[in-house]
Order: sequence, then C-alpha cells, then structure tokens
Amino acid sequence: MRNINKELVFRCIKDNLIISKKIIAEKLGLSTTTVATIINELLAGNKIQSCGSAKSTGGRKSILYEVNPTSGYAVGIDLQVDQIVYVLLDFAGNVVSTKKTDLTDKSEWAVAAVLNKEIPEFVVENGISMEKILGIGLGVPGTVHGQSEIIEFAPNLEWENVNLRSLLKCKTPIIVENEANAAALGEKGFGVGRNVANMVYVSVGMGVGCGIIIDHKLFSGTSFNAGEFGHMTVEPDGLPCKCGKRGCWEVYASNNAALNLYAAKSGEYFDKFEDFIQRLMVGEKIASEVADHIAKYLGVGIGNIVNGLNPQLVVIGGKITETGDMIYDKILQQIKYHTLRRSMTELEIQFSALNSKASAMGAAGRVLDEAIKML
Repeated sequence: MRNINKELVFRCIKDNLIISKKIIAEKLGLSTTTVATIINELLAGNKIQSCGSAKSTGGRKSILYEVNPTSGYAVGIDLQVDQIVYVLLDFAGNVVSTKKTDLTDKSEWAVAAVLNKEIPEFVVENGISMEKILGIGLGVPGTVHGQSEIIEFAPNLEWENVNLRSLLKCKTPIIVENEANAAALGEKGFGVGRNVANMVYVSVGMGVGCGIIIDHKLFSGTSFNAGEFGHMTVEPDGLPCKCGKRGCWEVYASNNAALNLYAAKSGEYFDKFEDFIQRLMVGEKIASEVADHIAKYLGVGIGNIVNGLNPQLVVIGGKITETGDMIYDKILQQIKYHTLRRSMTELEIQFSALNSKASAMGAAGRVLDEAIKML
C-alpha cells in the first residue's frame, strides 16, 4: 500500500505540474501526514523539488512541489523502414531533443550496429551521461510478444523472431513495443488523446498498423497481436501482401501503395514518399488521383474499425498527414460513407499532434511509467 500511495502522490504531482501537500491529500483522499511522509521521501530521492509557495489564504503559505525533470531521462526510438526517429524525454515528460537518421540497411545486425553507435551519441550530444538514462523504449513495425518482447514478425523489415534487446549493448532497461501501439500511447500521454478513454491510432507508413486504447489502457489482445488491422482483407483475391496473404488493407492504403500506384500510372517510381507528397502539394493530376485512391481505402478501413470498436477518437499518423486538409477532407468523406451513422455521432477524427514523434514519445513514455512504478 505504501508503494502504491507513493506512486499515486508522484503521478498527482506530475499530472498537475505544480501542487501543494494539502491539494494532493484532497485529490487522493489520503491523510496530510501520509502525503507529507511520501513528499519527504521523494525530495530525499531527488525525484521532486519545491518550487515556491502558494498564495496565502490567511494562514501559513503552502509549499508547492513539482517533478524534478533532471532526475532521469528516457530515450524513445521509432524504428521505421527507411529512417530512425529518436526522442529524449526528461523525468517530467518534456521533450529535450529529437533526431532523425536515414536507414539504408534494414537487417537486424545492421540496425543493431546503428543503434549501438547512435544512442550514446544522441545522449551525449545533449550533455547527459548514459548513467542518467532510465531506459530505452523501441517502437518497431511488427508484432511483438508481450512477455519476451521478441519481434515475431515485421514483414516490411523482413524480420522474423528477432531479439533486438539482446543485440543492444546499452546497460539500461530496454522496452520493445509495436510502433502503432507506442504511437497510441504517445498520443494518449502527450498528444490529442490525453483525456480520451477509447481511441484508435492509425499509423500510415510503408505499412498500416493500429494501436487501440480501451478505458485509458492499451489493448494488446490474447496473444499480444491486437491492432493488426493493416492485414484485414479489403479486397478478396486482391494484390499480394508481404504477410503472405492477398488483399490486405495496407496494400491499398499505405505509403508503399501510393508509390506503387503512382509508378503504375506515371512510369516514375520514387524512392522516398516525400517526393510523392511534393507532387501532390503542387496539385499534379496523377498524384491527386493516387491520393484519392489512398483516401478511399483509408476510409474503408477506418470505417470498419469504427463500426467494430466504436471509439471516441481516431488519430491518423504518418507522413500523409503533412498534406493537411488536402487529404484530410477526402479521408473524412470516405469514413462518413463507410461508417454507421450511430457510430459517427460522437466520433472525432484527427491527424496526429505529434507527427513523426508519436511512436518514439510513446516508447519513451513507457520507460518513464516503469521508472515511476519503481520509485
């Protein structure tokens, strides 16, 4: 009970940013003596710090407390097919720094070598020693076993049964999570989903993945495989998918789908999705036709998800969101067409507020959550 109360008091301070003992006791229903004891322990452990006094209401001024942001840091990493996104969070959950590097060789050995080199560099570049790192969170585009955290299948990386943690040399806790799940946690903790109980994050990259939040918690499923909507069938006997099936949603709605369709229509294939985005932004006819196709299938898939799960919020993330209303309006129109009217009544559709940082921030957030449990 003591450890539970300690975590509750700390999270109360973290959530309220600045707060007094009295208000903490009132919010949590704890005695002021219990709160005072825990506050002293957190101060002694350098996890919180005093930050002035509240305005007097006639008696002694109440001391205010806040999380000590420099008491520890978390590294979050989003491992994508063509790049790696790094985020450094302090103990209060503030973004200290971000970084992106290109990924040219996606074999697990090459990726591990890059991470072993770049993680310490990224930390030191920000004037922080590795001893201050509480842990490293990794978001990967594939199915991750919830207990062993082995990456069981990542078709776009061409990985099977990869134990990435064992390949990393960092002497700090390492957490591995599916990238869409991590992004859902990122939006829940730091983005547009902070006050939302039931939401779905749709990650549109070289594939399509979904993270599901139910009753404020990540839903992983019986075998930790929930959210693989990218492999639901939208076209029976359709185009082949890297998963070995045919007609999967991501074959028609992903960045890779857009590049393949653009190449089929124009004879020109782009190595980077950003090149397609540029053509779309200047209003090129073929790019616009391809965007309409992608929007149609995104709407079909999201409509199916909404009809089945009835979430309050759907967050769409990925580079496609950089086009703003140009693609948003088309996607929304398709979602409305394919969703039952009743399910649309309280539904909100938003693009990610965290953009390319959602997965990395969610992975780093998981590290902070684990550290808080160990206070």
